[in-house]
Amino acid sequence: MADEHLCAVAGCNAKRRDIGISFHALPKHVAVRDEWITFLGHGNVKNHTSVCGQHFTEDCFTNWQEKKMGFVSKLFLKPDAVPSIKTPSTGQPVSLPSNVTSAAATQTRDVGCQWEPQKRGRATVATQLSEYTLKSNRSKAIQVNPSTSSFGSNTEVKAEFGGFTSTPDKTRPPPLKRRRLETLLDDAEEEPVDRSQSTYHPSMSSLSDSTIVSPPTPIQDIVKYLVYEDCLLALFHDCPICQRTCELEKYVRGTFLSIRQKCPFCDYSRQWKSQPIIGSTPAGDLQLSAAVHFTGTSFRQISKVLSALKVCNIVESTYFLHASSFMEPCVFAVWKRTQADLIKTKSRPGGAELGGDMRADSPGHCAKYGSYSLMDLNTGKIIDVQLVQSNECGGSAKMEKEGLIRSLDFLEKSAVKVASIVTDRHSQIQKFLRIERNDIEHFYDVWHIAKGVSKKVEALAKMKDCNELKRWQQSLVNHLYWCAISSSSGEEAVAKWTSFSNHVQNIHSHDNVLFPECLHPAFDGSCPKKWLKSASTALFKLQRIVSNKYLLKGVAKLSPRLQTSAIEGFHSVILRFAPKNVVFSYRGMLCRLYLASLHFNENGNREQLTSRDGTPAYKLKYPKHKKGKHTIQPLKKKTSYAYVDNLMRVFFDEVLHEPAKFTVELQELKIPDTLCSQFHRPDKQEAVAAYVSRFSH
Repeated sequence: MADEHLCAVAGCNAKRRDIGISFHALPKHVAVRDEWITFLGHGNVKNHTSVCGQHFTEDCFTNWQEKKMGFVSKLFLKPDAVPSIKTPSTGQPVSLPSNVTSAAATQTRDVGCQWEPQKRGRATVATQLSEYTLKSNRSKAIQVNPSTSSFGSNTEVKAEFGGFTSTPDKTRPPPLKRRRLETLLDDAEEEPVDRSQSTYHPSMSSLSDSTIVSPPTPIQDIVKYLVYEDCLLALFHDCPICQRTCELEKYVRGTFLSIRQKCPFCDYSRQWKSQPIIGSTPAGDLQLSAAVHFTGTSFRQISKVLSALKVCNIVESTYFLHASSFMEPCVFAVWKRTQADLIKTKSRPGGAELGGDMRADSPGHCAKYGSYSLMDLNTGKIIDVQLVQSNECGGSAKMEKEGLIRSLDFLEKSAVKVASIVTDRHSQIQKFLRIERNDIEHFYDVWHIAKGVSKKVEALAKMKDCNELKRWQQSLVNHLYWCAISSSSGEEAVAKWTSFSNHVQNIHSHDNVLFPECLHPAFDGSCPKKWLKSASTALFKLQRIVSNKYLLKGVAKLSPRLQTSAIEGFHSVILRFAPKNVVFSYRGMLCRLYLASLHFNENGNREQLTSRDGTPAYKLKYPKHKKGKHTIQPLKKKTSYAYVDNLMRVFFDEVLHEPAKFTVELQELKIPDTLCSQFHRPDKQEAVAAYVSRFSH
């Protein structure tokens, strides 16, 4: 029928070019002739008489579903189709019923898509496949019936992601330009609510309620799977229209994969992308770099694992670019926020009780970096970490004092009053706190002094006529701890300590008013312990250790209550984030120290596990330094990594949107010159020539 022919139904003036749906000749079989005549309202039914598609229900067409999904542009009637929708008396064409949706319906936008899909008349379920791939019949490549909606798919790829675009399908609606949020809200006010939707509720009639949708899952929380290439390409092998073999073109960049599917028979084409694009970078590349950096893992180790699995990965230069541009500013900002919250709790009238110690990145006096850590001994939280490079203070031996000075200056600027500090017996720290910061009470950690005394006694026990001192080694260490925790002053601790020389001779009365006699019960003589004889070589050498003046000064300043053993545990955590056999830049080392602090503050005070009957759980261990002796270790709850999730959230929600805001403070950080900058740098060609000539002889 020609385009200018009108619909034969009385009162319907729709033309073919206006409706956009094909006309077909009326059925010639006699069985439905009377029904056609009754519907048209006259008796002259000719072979060329036609009606438009608005007068038929959807079950009258053979390809209604394909037209609805956009696969075809024309509708075809069934042989026994009969029109059942009449034209109103006003003469205006009747719209299709609510259960029939036109292919030219208004468009709405799906969440996560960069193009405007078609509006549907019923609620849909999200899927990651493109809209034009899905169809009503079941595909051979999958085991479920696909939905008719799309989620997270893009129909075009920028030039930097492969340089190709999908061939536009004439049957597909052109992609609309992304509209501003204000325009979308204005349109939502004017758009009527479709009460035929299964999800409609009267309480959703207002603007604030009608525009509410379930929030999309954040990119960092979307679950990923390990998919084999053959299994993935099998989904695009057959054309969803004609079921023939399609031509596939793939593009890979890092962890990103894009597949262009084109059918050479029906000109069907579409493009699928494996992950969203943030700016001009695949989200998977960013999240992989963030996951490696935030967990303190080595990228080279992860790269070897992925290479062994034959998984596509980013190159090392890309990782370091992401780390310097995004991850390091994110770690720096999150640590500063956490540190500010910790400092707020330290503003007590009595002042904070802190513990400090330094950890070098290599043993001896050849260390490049020294990190000084300050811990609140009452809560077990790291409140400050200072990184010092050896050329900043004149050598690695002076890094510990410089780190303490920087930490105390930072706390003073933060209005934190320090009441006392517990450290080891570093001579520079002693002098600094005694002269320049005498307002802070200084204590020594017992473990550091006890370790030195134990080593000296162990060395004496190996000498001639001193073998019996081996029996007193552990007793001497225990006595030192008892002197620290049971004394109210330094003089009393020294009096108790020096009484050990009499105790080993079975003499328990002492010429000291602060500690006149031993507190243990009297021995009845049946004790099997062998006492040291007076004027013996073993007793003489033991008394020299116990009465050493430098040791007595240390015993007088032993910490009676708080110790720095937790800081030693923090140093072992740093080894996981910054191993000593790996070289880091100044900013990289600082950020890894902050990551170790976040990890320790979250897991340092984990609760102890208990058995079913409520008994605390312990583990028996045999460490190497015990030399065959056992030790008891409490079993703690499983380590948590909530700080990594927080870093991921800040990274995707804040840093990626305003990276300059986070890099300002990090760029103001003063980075010292490299250690080799103070030496003369020879010409490379001359150095190579000298090297070659030297070994050529």
